[in-house]
Amino acid sequence: MIAKIIYGETCTGTLNYAFGKEGMRILGYGNTFSQSISRKFFGSVLHFQGQRNATKNRYAHISLNLPHGERLDDGTFLKISEEYMEKMGYGEQPYVTVRHTDTEHEHVHIVSTIVKEDGKVLEIFNSHRRSMATRQYLEKKYGLSPAPTTKQKRELPIYRSPGLLFGMDAEKGTKHYLQDVLNGINQKYKVRSFGELARLVKPYHIELRQTKNESGRVGVAYGLDNQKGYRTRFINGSEVHRGLSGPKLQKVFDIHSSSKLLPMHRKRLLKQIETTYGLFKTIHPNDLEDVLKEYQDIDRNWTKRKTVSRDL
Repeated sequence: MIAKIIYGETCTGTLNYAFGKEGMRILGYGNTFSQSISRKFFGSVLHFQGQRNATKNRYAHISLNLPHGERLDDGTFLKISEEYMEKMGYGEQPYVTVRHTDTEHEHVHIVSTIVKEDGKVLEIFNSHRRSMATRQYLEKKYGLSPAPTTKQKRELPIYRSPGLLFGMDAEKGTKHYLQDVLNGINQKYKVRSFGELARLVKPYHIELRQTKNESGRVGVAYGLDNQKGYRTRFINGSEVHRGLSGPKLQKVFDIHSSSKLLPMHRKRLLKQIETTYGLFKTIHPNDLEDVLKEYQDIDRNWTKRKTVSRDL
């Protein structure tokens, strides 16, 4: 299921579009005194409530779209729409759910306002992330096909037999692969230690080994184990690239460890955790780790705090 949210300054055009499509069906109204009110009356209610605040993003137009070939009856689609609005924090707002049949994929339009009766506005910051988490929750609950991700993860090439590459020997192909993966990981994750780097490169079939010469200088070597019976020798980091040697990486780790951005990252993570927990208030603490990983892609390492009691 694909969920889209658009915020705007007016609602007239959106309502005309939702109500004006041939074959449209009004599935229901949310938070109105009756389900038999006229479209014009609902439009007036929505308009005047939205005008109680000067914010420009006072009206919300939401569409929930099923993949081509999937079918839902009106009752189920309305229930999904109601749950979506509730979990997004819009459950107490006036809204209308309209079903359209003008495209190959089934979909509904929901029109509402973020302005409350007292003139205050609902928080729309991070609403698209909340929408993604809500959508994933509803997909699982109702057995719907998941929406395709807009961000595609680039599959890094694995040189299973670098010697087959034209004009490139096996060792050169291995070095290019190591450079590609290691540079990408260092840029994305701001790595702070060799141990952390070893954990991050493991899914890419890269093994990391720390070395130390006679003078005590710390180095690093990399090896590949990516195919049955195919394992490379360990190559010193300086041979892979001068920026991937042990001393060079240690300097990078030190910079990342003292980065002024760390408090910002912590604040961002805390906001993501609070958003997830606020969205799924029934989460058992023991399930929080799995939910964070599934809906926010956050890996969490649990630590135990040792408590010392004293007899006074």
